[in-house]
Amino acid sequence: MSDQFTAALNETEGAHARYAEQLGLLQDRTPFAAESLPDARVAVRVNDDLLKEVASHILTRAGHVSIIDRHGAGKTHFRELVYNSLNDGPRSDEFAIARIREVESITTRRLYTRLLDELSEYDSIDVPNTYPHATDEVRQLVEDVADQLEAADLTCIVQVDQLEDAARNTRTFEQLLAGLQSIGDLGESEPVFILFLFGTPEAADRIDELRQTLSSRLVAKNRSLERFGFAETEELIARWLAWARDEEYDESYLSDPYTASAIREIVDRSDGTPRSVRQQCYHAYRAGARQFDADDGVEITDETIETYT
Repeated sequence: MSDQFTAALNETEGAHARYAEQLGLLQDRTPFAAESLPDARVAVRVNDDLLKEVASHILTRAGHVSIIDRHGAGKTHFRELVYNSLNDGPRSDEFAIARIREVESITTRRLYTRLLDELSEYDSIDVPNTYPHATDEVRQLVEDVADQLEAADLTCIVQVDQLEDAARNTRTFEQLLAGLQSIGDLGESEPVFILFLFGTPEAADRIDELRQTLSSRLVAKNRSLERFGFAETEELIARWLAWARDEEYDESYLSDPYTASAIREIVDRSDGTPRSVRQQCYHAYRAGARQFDADDGVEITDETIETYT
């Protein structure tokens, strides 16, 4: 049995290598195989309207924002776009940003201390080296930091990832939501901390159930991300192929060997989320390699996908 699988490994490796060479792809750069983006150039530009809406709410401190969508919908990429811009972009001096991750077993006190840990990285904010044990006393430190932020006219974006991890446990989620509401209320005339929340629909339902007051303060509530259609899928394919060839992508870059019929088939087989589309593009690439190995052509069509996947 081991020899049989070894033979399958060798045959598949050879078929992929020959197909990659035919397409001019670099060694060890298989398109669509990576779960996370291997390079920012691979990212398709979507959700521009949502980015503008979020920017508006952040600039005006109008209230808090939640991005709620299914797994694979592109929340991570959207989150990184905003984070990188606020942290390293040309207007980063107007903002502080705190990322709260791994919330599966978080407590209210731990939320406060993580927030303080994140803000201690900013030279303009004075955060103590140690924190008291009592939750209320730690919250007082957060209030002191809020006063500093307000005096400096800085908006702090509190980015909380994967709310669904905490939502599985009611006690944990109640503690997290209590802390978020507490810091979200700080500020004299407008919020000092803007909550920027990410999760699945299940997490959103639990927020409504457990902390309606917080839910009502979301000025942009449960915003979802755009799905990929034909144009976005075609662009995704072209971007991945450009990366695999180490070439620069522009709007004229071709999606060859993927034909229009193949792209339509990929769209039909996916659920429209970036992850699902990427996976279908990868399966189509595998089909193309198998087809080429069978001396049945280079182009990937709908028939290629039907026959070889």
